[in-house]
Amino acid sequence: MQIFNYDQATKYLDDCLVFGIKPSLSRINKILELQGNTHKKTGFIHVVGTNGKTSTTIITSHIIYKQGIRCGYHISPHINEYTERLWACGANISRSRFARLFSDIYPYIQAVNDLNLNGPMTQFEIIAAMAFRLASDEHLQVMILEAGMGGRWDATNAADSTVVGLTGVSLEHTAILGDTIAEIAVEKAQVIKKGAYVATTSNDGTVLEVLRKKTGKTDSKLLVLGRNFFILKKEKIDLSGWEVDFKGISSEYRSLKIPLIGNYQPTNLSLALALVELYFKKIGKKVDENLVKKALSGINVPGRFQVMQRNPLVIADTSHNPEGIKNFINNLNENFSDLRKIIIFAVLKDKNYKEMLADIVSASDILIITSSQTERSLDIEILESEVACCLEKPGKNKTNSIPGQVYKIDNIGNSLNFALNISKSNDIICITGSITNLEHIKF
Repeated sequence: MQIFNYDQATKYLDDCLVFGIKPSLSRINKILELQGNTHKKTGFIHVVGTNGKTSTTIITSHIIYKQGIRCGYHISPHINEYTERLWACGANISRSRFARLFSDIYPYIQAVNDLNLNGPMTQFEIIAAMAFRLASDEHLQVMILEAGMGGRWDATNAADSTVVGLTGVSLEHTAILGDTIAEIAVEKAQVIKKGAYVATTSNDGTVLEVLRKKTGKTDSKLLVLGRNFFILKKEKIDLSGWEVDFKGISSEYRSLKIPLIGNYQPTNLSLALALVELYFKKIGKKVDENLVKKALSGINVPGRFQVMQRNPLVIADTSHNPEGIKNFINNLNENFSDLRKIIIFAVLKDKNYKEMLADIVSASDILIITSSQTERSLDIEILESEVACCLEKPGKNKTNSIPGQVYKIDNIGNSLNFALNISKSNDIICITGSITNLEHIKF
C-alpha cells in the first residue's frame, strides 16, 4: 500500500479540483461498497441549506459529544487546513491522521477511477469518503454531515441519515440546482430518507411546502421553528455573543450562552438543539441542559462574523452569496452603526457578485476591492467596473451614501495592511465576499 504524508495527500486533493463538480452518487457509492459499506454502522445527521450549515453542524456536534456520545463531523470548505473538515470526539483530526486516512482509501480511489464512472473521483467525493472511513475507524456513534452543494447528488447523501436539518434556501449554484427556490429546495430535500426526523428554521412557504411533500412521501416527520420549537428570548452580550432561552421539542433551556456574535447564530443554535433532541429521541436518551451549556462555552466557528482583533476592530466574514452579504451588512449595522466602515471585498467569479457588490457599496465608507488570488477569484478589473456601475445608480442605494474612497489593491494581505494603516479609532475593518479570502489573514 502506498503511504502518503500530509503534503502529498493534500497535493493530490488540490490537483483534483480540476475535475470540478460532477453531480452523481455512483463514485461515492462504489468506493464505500469496495470498503464493505462499513459506514452503515454509524448514525448520521445531515445538515443542508444555503447559509448557516457549518455553524449548525459544529454546534450540534459539540453538544452531542459533551453528552457522552462518540461523535464527529464533516464540513466544507476549509479556511487554512484540510484537517478543519474532519472532527472527531472533541478535536479536528491531526495532519498525520488525515494522511493515514487518505492512504487507507487511496487503493479504492484508484479502483473507482479505473472503472471510469463518468470520470475520476472529485476532491469533495474523496474527502467525504475519508469522513465515512473516519466514522467507521473511530467507532463513532453519530457523524454530522454538512452537505457541500444541494443534496440529491452531494457525496454526503451516500449516508442514510435518520435526522435532517435544513437552515434555509436562497438562490445559489443555479446552473446545477435550478433557477427557483422551489427547484433548489427539492434538490436539498432529497437527503430525507424513510422515517427521518426533519427540522428547519426556514419560514419560506415554498420551502415548507416542498418539505411537507417530501416528508409525506417518506413517512418522515417535519418540525419547524416557530411551530414545534421556539426561541423564547435572545439577548446580545456586547461582542461576547448571545444569551438565549429556547423551548425545544422535548425540553426547555434557559440562559444558554453562545460565544458567536452573528445575529443569525441564535437561529443556528435553535436548529442545532432541535437536531440534538431528535437524535436523542431516536436513541432513547434525554439531553442534559448543564452539559449543553458546557458544550456551548467552547464553541468557535472561524469566519462567521468573527472578531479577529479589537484595536482596531477587525471582522472576518465568509459570506459568499447575496443572502449572506445581506446578513453580514445587517450585523454590521446592528452592532457598529456609529463606526466608519472599511470593507475589503473579493469574490469568486461563479458567484452573483453584482448583487453582492451593490449591497457592499451601499454599506461602505471606504471600499477596498481586491483578489483572493485563486484561479476562481474574480478579476479586480471586473470588480472595479462593477463598482463604477453601482456608483452611477444611486437609486439602488438604500442609504443614499456611497464610499468616500474606493481603492484597488492586488491581494487580501496587502489590502488588510493598507486598511490597518489608514484606520482610526472609530473605524471597523471587515473582510468579506469569499471563504478563500480568509486563507490570507494571520493575527
